[in-house]
Amino acid sequence: MLDRGRPDHRIDAAEYCANANVETVADFRALCCDVLILQSIDGGACEFKGDLRNELVKTGQRVGLSQGQALDCVRSPGQFKEPAMIRRSFKGLMSSAAFIAGMVPPDYVIDALLVRGKTYTLTGPTGHGKTLAAILMAIKVARGEWFCGKECMKGHVAFFAAENPDNVRIQFYSQCAELGIDPASLDISWHDGPFSLKGAHDAVAKALAERPDLTLCIFDSLQALFEGDDDNHNMAMLHHALNFRDLINSHKNRPSGLIIAHPVKNAARDNLLPRGGGSLLNELDGNLTCWAESNVVELHWQGKYRGIPFDPVKLETVAVKPEGLVNAKGDQLPCTVIRPLGEQREAELATDANQRRITILTAIRDNPGTTKSDVARLAGIPKSAAYRFVDELIEKRAIKSRGGKLTLTKEGDEWLA
Repeated sequence: MLDRGRPDHRIDAAEYCANANVETVADFRALCCDVLILQSIDGGACEFKGDLRNELVKTGQRVGLSQGQALDCVRSPGQFKEPAMIRRSFKGLMSSAAFIAGMVPPDYVIDALLVRGKTYTLTGPTGHGKTLAAILMAIKVARGEWFCGKECMKGHVAFFAAENPDNVRIQFYSQCAELGIDPASLDISWHDGPFSLKGAHDAVAKALAERPDLTLCIFDSLQALFEGDDDNHNMAMLHHALNFRDLINSHKNRPSGLIIAHPVKNAARDNLLPRGGGSLLNELDGNLTCWAESNVVELHWQGKYRGIPFDPVKLETVAVKPEGLVNAKGDQLPCTVIRPLGEQREAELATDANQRRITILTAIRDNPGTTKSDVARLAGIPKSAAYRFVDELIEKRAIKSRGGKLTLTKEGDEWLA
């Protein structure tokens, strides 16, 4: 173990931690105890060079602790309790015949999309329609109807609106109004607000067991139900994934689980994995994705999907003003809803979007050095749409921005040729 003799008064924190030979959580706890002893010698005369706390926390993370757990140990190593390890029971060996006998044909909650007894993430950036898509799935399953051409098993739905329940409430109300459905008539139960899934696991399992026909369980969101301080820590998120999976697997009706998730940093169309490290994705059965462009939401999968791969499902977001959705003054409020997108409507939207791109490029060509807000005025389209198209055209290198001033590139000229 470490030499606990009188140290030099200036100890390099990074070097000290690197040489500590910490391989387990118990080793890390002992290291933290050593540091307290060193700092207490001669009334605290021992000093460390560098950021000692940060170096200790990084050392704790290397042996599987989250940032918060490591920090707790640094502060009070004598009171720190090592987290329980993940243990799964050994079931014994079986014959090939017995192993094959356990094969069960896939049974879908939503045909060719969600399998009974499986748990998936649904990942997408903010504003890309993932919660709207989940709400539409919930409604269709509760009614036993079709979701974008895919047959749904009829059954009870549990929806945990943990991240932004007030917004989900408005979206659900508006989606029901769009479909001409009384929301109170739907066989959907709700949880309103965030809570610790780890701490409430048994209570949640009991509540779900009271719905024997539970068919779909939607959690919004992965991050809102996580009580830790680092949602990218592999071991912490593995425990989190196991909690979700256990809730689904322990229910007698074998529902599907769908966990709405935020993506990794710098998310793009080809980079829509959920935040949570590789262990999260490995533990669950698939990662569905939502990506929106020009009001068209593409529901697909990325990274992993246990089952037969499916073609992208297209939906359209539309702003509506449902009757009864008003503010405190009684003024009608708009809300975005989602609809299945047919081929003809998709072609119409593509044509409209392309015409807007041409209009924006023309405005920039005729007014070089213009700004985003000027483009909206010159093109005669809403600012939000203009900004979105400008960003898209910059990404496609049809225009360039220097100090907020927009000009066409050679590629942009070719678009207009």
